[in-house]
Amino acid sequence: MLQTRKCTNGVRIVTEQMPHIRSVAIGIWVKAGARNEAAGEAGMAHFIEHMLFKGTAVRTAKDIAEAIDRTGGEINAYTAMEETCFYVNVLAEDAPIAVDVLADMFFNSAFDEREMRKEKSVVLEEIAMVADTPDDDVHEQLQAAMYPGHPMGRPILGYPETVSSFTREETIGFMKREYQPERIVISAAGCLDEKLISRLEERFGTFTGGAAVPLPVERPAFTPGAVRKRKDTEQAHLCMGYPGMDVQDPDIYGLMILNALFGGSMSSRLFQRIREERGLAYSVYSYHSSYADSGSVTIYAGTSPARLEETRTVIGNEVSRLLRDGVSDTEIGSAVGLMKGSLLLGLESPASRMSRNAKNELFTGEHKDIDQVMDEFRRVDGKQIHRIAERVFSGPPAESIIIPN
Repeated sequence: MLQTRKCTNGVRIVTEQMPHIRSVAIGIWVKAGARNEAAGEAGMAHFIEHMLFKGTAVRTAKDIAEAIDRTGGEINAYTAMEETCFYVNVLAEDAPIAVDVLADMFFNSAFDEREMRKEKSVVLEEIAMVADTPDDDVHEQLQAAMYPGHPMGRPILGYPETVSSFTREETIGFMKREYQPERIVISAAGCLDEKLISRLEERFGTFTGGAAVPLPVERPAFTPGAVRKRKDTEQAHLCMGYPGMDVQDPDIYGLMILNALFGGSMSSRLFQRIREERGLAYSVYSYHSSYADSGSVTIYAGTSPARLEETRTVIGNEVSRLLRDGVSDTEIGSAVGLMKGSLLLGLESPASRMSRNAKNELFTGEHKDIDQVMDEFRRVDGKQIHRIAERVFSGPPAESIIIPN
């Protein structure tokens, strides 16, 4: 059973009880990520995510890790374009400890300058790791091609020069500015009781945000730009990007079906044509990314440099065939089955339900049950798919390519 409640300070708490589960997943979700950064702050949201694990007034970084490790649980975090999440998975009996640790990190992190210097070095290594991984780097380059000059065109990790420049005052200032109570959702799923929910309200329901006003968020304009890089790599890596849809677009369920049948599965058109029939690539797929006010559809393929142009041509031909001929009812039916299985299997764990509920509350404020979602998928037909395909694929794509030196 899913319940939502709003604390007096504006923090929302979303809980879902899962009978017969012995664990609990708890997450702090903040509607602030990389796109909330000014140009000189690139990487700040991600850096704060790291720093909240580096010690508080009463716990060292090791204390934080040990507090969860000794329960056999997991504590982690991630930063995205529009949100930052700190979460734990523990046995139900250890949930009070987990809540206390999360609250301590969230409210009492020391931002010790010595720890900041060390963590900057860690993040710089993380940036270098992405740069050394071309099938990751090519996606970051595509973001820059699609959204030049916009925060969504910058890497979530930031740049070496910006990360190196962060001061303690700037870091704390960003958190006070962007971590406002009305932007925060506490989500928990699993073996819950009222005592635990009350504990969450006590810890998170009374704090106030900083006086600074959050940075205005501008809607990104899609640009069919192009980026080409040379690296010491064996393969050529290709990404093509198209404008997508925001999370509340009426056609979003149709886009999910379109993506599934076009490049989102092993039976999809792109996989079958490029890998199975032509042997052009080991890895080829498509995916869509949806945000509060925009979205994108991305196609990726990794191939040999000698067959890069052939791969681009085949992808272009598949896009043209989609626009010209549409899709069959059989393809749509298979994609609906894929989405049903993916959705249901993905909700087997408390962590996945905690995440789903938090994102729904944070970005739409709407919680559709499984039957409602499946009804949306079943309503998708060939006419809608064709209309969506024309909307997404009619214009020229953005493109990023990484090729060997």
